[in-house]
Amino acid sequence: MSFISVTFLVFLVIVYAAYWKIAGSETRKYLLIGTSYVFYAWWDWRFCGLMLFVTVNAYLAGRTLPTLAPPWRLRLLWTSIGVDLTVLGFFKYYGFFVANVATALAALGLTPALPALMVVLPIGISFYTFHAISYVVDVYRGTAVAERSFANVALYIAFFPQLAAGPIVRAAFFLPQLRRAPPYVRGGQAHGARLIVRGVIYKAVIADTLAQVCDPIFGDVGRYSNQALVTASIAFYGQIYFDFAGYSDIAIGTARLFGYRIPKNFDYPYSALSLTEFWRRWHMSLSFWLRDYVYIPLGGNRGSSIVFYRNLMATMLLGGLWHGASWNFVAWGALHGLGLCLHKLWLGVRPRLGGGINWDAMAWRIAALLLTQFWVLCAWTFFRCGSFADALEILQAMVGLRHVVGSRLPQSLIVWIIALILVDHVLGRTRLRIAPAFALNRSVFWVGIGAIAAVALTLMPQVQKAFIYFQF
Repeated sequence: MSFISVTFLVFLVIVYAAYWKIAGSETRKYLLIGTSYVFYAWWDWRFCGLMLFVTVNAYLAGRTLPTLAPPWRLRLLWTSIGVDLTVLGFFKYYGFFVANVATALAALGLTPALPALMVVLPIGISFYTFHAISYVVDVYRGTAVAERSFANVALYIAFFPQLAAGPIVRAAFFLPQLRRAPPYVRGGQAHGARLIVRGVIYKAVIADTLAQVCDPIFGDVGRYSNQALVTASIAFYGQIYFDFAGYSDIAIGTARLFGYRIPKNFDYPYSALSLTEFWRRWHMSLSFWLRDYVYIPLGGNRGSSIVFYRNLMATMLLGGLWHGASWNFVAWGALHGLGLCLHKLWLGVRPRLGGGINWDAMAWRIAALLLTQFWVLCAWTFFRCGSFADALEILQAMVGLRHVVGSRLPQSLIVWIIALILVDHVLGRTRLRIAPAFALNRSVFWVGIGAIAAVALTLMPQVQKAFIYFQF
């Protein structure tokens, strides 16, 4: 059930009306659990049992951990995490593993008959397994209280707004909200509605329009000129931002309609002046999850420089592999890991270049912005392309090393795409003050929201695409 569909709109209206009509908070929780499983079953009901299994594993581990002595607590922690990673690994990486083992054995002249299974990837499996791991680890660390209520754990893992593609919400942040009845706050309802409208515009109007530019070109790279490949790369640079930021806005806004808060997932990442800053602004829930549950347990920045860079690189490689069972995603993670390491090196070298340089001057800031975003753009090429060869061909086109005469696109497209991103980031980061008279006029506000929604519907492309992060 896609957020951008009449089916979801009807679903949301029915669940919303029933939720606020019910008086008891516990009954509301069971309503949200049941409707979340209905939401998930809409794609494939067979995997509801898998999500329930992951939930039971997390709940039992969380209940048992406080009762055990330290050595047994650690063993149970790793057992629970191992179960979750086994589930994730089988469904997401089995085919990738078998294919690479077969390739390696073939290179040695061996042709063993490896078991070939057609494994269907359950939607959202990466997100709900990460939620389960977050809960068990937080209970082990003492940052979250072990839940006695199975309903709270079940709703935390299956809550439908963030089920299919995040954001990844920490157990320590979300579970306390489930222990009290959320109040109906008009301001929160209005804020949720605004986020949903913005998310629909981001996704259905902007991202899907940009997809029409880049999809044909990425599907047949060799046919197009260098200019067309660069244009398509910039179009995807915009598409993936508006697509995933749009999904996150809809998810956060929908949760607010039910009285729950989910942290923001994007903070205008294309304004970042370094890759370190980029990862503080892009898919923030994943980057902070990787920091707290992978990078820090590996040792973080403790120890020698070599160990520090190893931990940083390993975290980003795992982050790339998390996105999908493909060497292209590994390359994407490796590029970001390399970029982060180079930035840390630069921070160490920069003070030795002389104290007379004003690194905060506008010229240096613009240079940092352009270099950072060009690196991000190049990395997105591996993320989007179906093969290494296509990605390398596009990178050659970007730096002028490709000599192919092919189909071109209007030159103005690049300007329009960059202008669109620039306007979004400038207006989004500017705190506009609304006159009190307008703020108090609720009729005008809701008429405006309705008008924006109506215009967005008229601008929507005829063909709607699935959210990009649904595949993860």
